[in-house]
Amino acid sequence: MTNFEHKDLPTDVTTDVVQQKFQQLNLQEIGLQDSDFNEVMNAHKELAEMSHTAVAEYGKNIATKTSTYTDELLNLVQNKDLDATGQKLNQVVQVAQQLNTNSILNQKKSSGFFGSLLGKMRGAKQSFDQHFNSTKEQIDVLVKEIETSQSGLKSRVTTLDKMFHGVQDEYKQLGIYIAAGKLKEQEIQQDIAFLTTHIQDQSTVQKIYDLNHLANNLEKRVSDLQVLQQSAMQTLPMIRIIQSNNLMLVDKFYAIKNITLPAWKNQISLAISLHEQKNSVQLANSIDDATNDLLRRNADLLHQNSVDTAKANQRSVIDIETLEHVQNTLIKTVNDVLQVQKEGMQKRAEATTRLRALQNNLNHLVLESNTGGSNKS
Repeated sequence: MTNFEHKDLPTDVTTDVVQQKFQQLNLQEIGLQDSDFNEVMNAHKELAEMSHTAVAEYGKNIATKTSTYTDELLNLVQNKDLDATGQKLNQVVQVAQQLNTNSILNQKKSSGFFGSLLGKMRGAKQSFDQHFNSTKEQIDVLVKEIETSQSGLKSRVTTLDKMFHGVQDEYKQLGIYIAAGKLKEQEIQQDIAFLTTHIQDQSTVQKIYDLNHLANNLEKRVSDLQVLQQSAMQTLPMIRIIQSNNLMLVDKFYAIKNITLPAWKNQISLAISLHEQKNSVQLANSIDDATNDLLRRNADLLHQNSVDTAKANQRSVIDIETLEHVQNTLIKTVNDVLQVQKEGMQKRAEATTRLRALQNNLNHLVLESNTGGSNKS
């Protein structure tokens, strides 16, 4: 059975009775007021002819709209522009940090004392200007990209406002359909109670069964609408949170663009001036140190040269020590030569004596040999 007609049912339900039952509902819980009664009665008309199809499609359009808002909100939450904007802000910081004035101004030393000092003074500002201009161009490009993202974020704030009011309307419409459904549930229960006390035949039993089935389906449908209404209620603060995040991000960007970046540029300019002063002082001190060192070394050299010159002027052509050394050496040479000659004469005399002895021994041996031969003959 697809339709159920209210034949043989009580017809004394007046508008006043229905309105009284409406006021007995927990209107605050479903977001309604007494003044919403007429709208509830209009929704109630959709259930005038009870059927499975009517119950299944009851409040369908409102549920579809609520689901659409939820999907849109989810897309906004997952929107990558938020992360992209945050990443670009971080890039601005990273690019600015690359502008390291210490590494730019402290150039490597070149050959030569004054070449190093003057090269540092000449190259520091030129190197910084090139670095600063490159960094400034990168920051300007990033700022333009962020401005585009910020425009999108601000436009989404307006979209979220519209969505907020739309969800509020849907929340109220869901409340109206919930109230109308609850009133219809009460009417069906009254119909079931009436038929139960006036059972005439099997047809009446079937009607009771069908009404119970429709009542259960309607109760389930009203419960689904209540869940959707609660979901819509939760969506409202989510929308405000996203709006707040967007606005905070926009404000943060404005602060960075209008306060932070100009402050960076001012401080970097001051840092350059301070480093130039430091290099100038270092150059002046280095020159003074070099001048004092040169004067000291020249004075020391003058003293040494003067003393050495005076000593050289007072020195004899031949030192007495040299003459003594030469004479002592000559005497020693003569003595040593005489000693060598004396020792040679002694050795020769000893050799002569030893030779005579050898000759005598040889002659004696020969004589003995000749004497022995004569005796044998």
